[in-house]
Amino acid sequence: MRRPTRPYALAAPGRGRLGSYALPGARRLSDPAAPGTRRRTGARWFACLLATALVLCGCGISPTDVQDYGHPPVISYSPTWVTVYLLRDGKLEPVKVPVVSDSAKNIIDTLFRAGKQPPKAGLTSALNDFSHYDTKTTRYSDNTDQRNEPDDNLGYRLNVIITGEGKVSKEALAQITCTIRQNKQESIWSVEVTRLFPGTPETMGDRGCFEYRNLAAPGVRLPP
Repeated sequence: MRRPTRPYALAAPGRGRLGSYALPGARRLSDPAAPGTRRRTGARWFACLLATALVLCGCGISPTDVQDYGHPPVISYSPTWVTVYLLRDGKLEPVKVPVVSDSAKNIIDTLFRAGKQPPKAGLTSALNDFSHYDTKTTRYSDNTDQRNEPDDNLGYRLNVIITGEGKVSKEALAQITCTIRQNKQESIWSVEVTRLFPGTPETMGDRGCFEYRNLAAPGVRLPP
């Protein structure tokens, strides 16, 4: 007698696929025609299409090329110019130099700096062995008994304090005094130079530029 044929065979143990026969009407998981597979494939396709549309359209903003609108704005700066006195062959010569502001301290700082780096060839300075330490402004009055009375104020005295070795020459005093008087004629009536240290402090008294008129270079008119 013949044995009846088995309509299907179970998967063999340890094998990852069905045997020679599969259940009737069953589909393999990898079959692209399976309904679940079609749904997943359709969802992935729609997601890819949507992402592409967003990239191309930029959420409704059309892509444009980079536009060049020129250089960025630049704030221009115009320095303040003052006149300082340097020496040419021992004579006072005025030179225009820029400063941050026209305060007395900045003007004196600029005078000392210009002497070490002259803006013109042949210019020197008698201040190169000294350093500017400080400046102080006090009221100037012709009535010393009433110095604090505003009605008697005629102007101001500028005390320029310097440091350095050696004696302050007449040319050095002239450079400081004439530079201040040139730029501060309306407010500074006299200049007093004090060498603070090293050694004993020394004050040279009130000075005006006109007393150094014999040090003026040819054709140079000094301030009062």
